[in-house]
Amino acid sequence: MRNILHAAMVAGVVSLFTGGAAGAAHDHGSTDSGKAPPSGFDACQTGTTDPSMRCSPVVTPAAGRDGRIWLAWVDGGHVYVNHSDDAGQSQSTPIRINATPAALDINGENRPKAIPAPNGDIYVSYTAKGERKFTGVVWFSRSLDGGKSFSEPVRITDEAVSSSQRFETMRVDPEGRIYIAWLDKRDLFAAKQTKQPYIGSAIYYTRSDDRGASFTANRPIFEHTCECCRVAMAMDDEGLPVIVWRNIFGADTRDHAVVRFLDPDKPAAVTRLSNDEWHIEACPHHGPAMAIGPDGAYHVVWYTDGDNRNGLFHARSEDRGKSFSTPVGFGNPNRMPAHPDIAILGNRLFVAWKEFNGEQSELYVMSSPDSGRSWSTPMRVAATDDESDHPLFVDDGQWLHLSWQTAAVGWLLQRIAGH
Repeated sequence: MRNILHAAMVAGVVSLFTGGAAGAAHDHGSTDSGKAPPSGFDACQTGTTDPSMRCSPVVTPAAGRDGRIWLAWVDGGHVYVNHSDDAGQSQSTPIRINATPAALDINGENRPKAIPAPNGDIYVSYTAKGERKFTGVVWFSRSLDGGKSFSEPVRITDEAVSSSQRFETMRVDPEGRIYIAWLDKRDLFAAKQTKQPYIGSAIYYTRSDDRGASFTANRPIFEHTCECCRVAMAMDDEGLPVIVWRNIFGADTRDHAVVRFLDPDKPAAVTRLSNDEWHIEACPHHGPAMAIGPDGAYHVVWYTDGDNRNGLFHARSEDRGKSFSTPVGFGNPNRMPAHPDIAILGNRLFVAWKEFNGEQSELYVMSSPDSGRSWSTPMRVAATDDESDHPLFVDDGQWLHLSWQTAAVGWLLQRIAGH
C-alpha cells in the first residue's frame, strides 16, 4: 500500500472548489478582481440564484463501490446532492432534493447525507427544524436511477404529528437494507404530559427492506440519551449495524454507549463504552465516530471532559462491543482538540481531528498499523483562520481522502493514503 500523507496543499493533491456553476474548479485565494473573498460562509451571497456549495457550512461525502464520491450540502433552505468521478477535480450539476425551502437543522453534528447503496441507488437524509425549540423532523429521499433524479422527501417518523427527531445517521447493508437511527423526544414529551421525570432523549431506529419505499415502525433502542450529539453507525462483518452515541448515565453523566444488532430486527444489550464520568447538564454538541475493521474489531473515537479523562480518545473492542480497551488519548489537550473522525484502510487505522492554535483551526492526521496499539506522530495537513466544518474521511477505492469545508477556500479534498 502506498503510505502517503500529504503535509501541504499542493496542486494535484488538494482540490478546492466553490461548488458553484456545475462544479467548476476555482482558485479560492482571490476573486476575479483580485480582492480577497468575503469572510465566513456569507461569502456565497453574491446575488446569483445558482446553488453554490461554497454557501454550505457542511459538506458530507460518501463513496460508492464504483469510486464515485457523492456530496450532500445545503444552500438557501435546500439540500443539494452532486458527485465527482475524479476525486473532486470536477463535479456534476447539483440536484435539489427539497423543492420548498425549509428551516434546515444544519451544523457539524447534524448534517445532510447522501449514501450510495450497493445496487447504485442513492439515499438522502436530512433534518429540518421543528415547530418547538430544539426539535426537528428527519426527512428521507431516494434515487432509483443512480442519482439522476430524487423522490419527494418523506418523514421518517411514524407519528401523526412529529415530536422531535434529530441527529440521524444512515447506513445500507450489503443486501440493500436501509437503517436509520436518530435521537427522539417523543418519550420525553409523553412524560411531561403525565408530569413524570425524564432525562434527555431516546435513540430510535427504523429499517427499509424495499429500497426506501416503506419503513418499519419506529423502534426504541435505549432511553435517556444526550439530546444533541451526532450518532455514529457502521456495518459489522455480518452486515449488521453497530451504533454508538453519547448516553446519559445516572442523573448527568454523559458518556458513550454502544449496541450491535443480532439480526435486522433485534438489538443486543447496550454496553457502556467507557467510564469518563463527564458530569454535565448541558449539550456538548460533540458526538463519536466509528469504524469496523476487516478483522471485526470496533474502533471508536470521541471527546470527553470527564473527571477520569479529558480530550480526544480512541478505544477498540475485539468481542463485538462487549468490552473495550483502555482509552488512549490523542491530540494536544492545550489546543482544544475536537471532532475526530476515523477510517480503516486495509490493516491501517487513520484518525483525523481539529485543533485551535489561538489563531487558526488546524487539521491533524495520524495512523496506526496495529489496530490502535501504537500510532504515528500526528501530521498537520491543513489550516484555516475562518469558519470550518468537521473533517470527514472518504474512501473511493483508490485513495483515502480527507474532506473539509472551510469558509475561506470552500471544499478541500485531500489525499491521505492509497490502497
